[in-house]
Amino acid sequence: MSRVPPHIRRLLESPLDSFEKLEIIRALCHATAGTSSVHVLTLTTELPIQVIAQALLELGAANIVASSGGLVRLIATGEDAVAIRDLVELYEADRALVAQVLSERSMDRIRGMAARVFAEGFGPKKKPGDGR
Repeated sequence: MSRVPPHIRRLLESPLDSFEKLEIIRALCHATAGTSSVHVLTLTTELPIQVIAQALLELGAANIVASSGGLVRLIATGEDAVAIRDLVELYEADRALVAQVLSERSMDRIRGMAARVFAEGFGPKKKPGDGR
């Protein structure tokens, strides 16, 4: 993971924490003026419309894209815009490296969830009729 610069790693940790989001951003980076219709995104990325809709909601909340009237456009500015450009270039040059980073992040999240569930199993138990 040391071959991935910190500004790109930050994006992969959040808000571009999935292959689907990365494919959408990649498509927008290649679109004229960073703008595309949702329909074209489904064709370009080959992702289901439901997946694209959810990803766009999350990317919108992170101020990476804006959607209006069926059109989506990149709105990231400053450091985020530079990091997105660099991430797309890295993804196109070395998909395996980016896939490795995303996979490691996913495994970290899964381990964290498993640890919380395990810890909750050893916490105080609720008794019937107990107000806790």
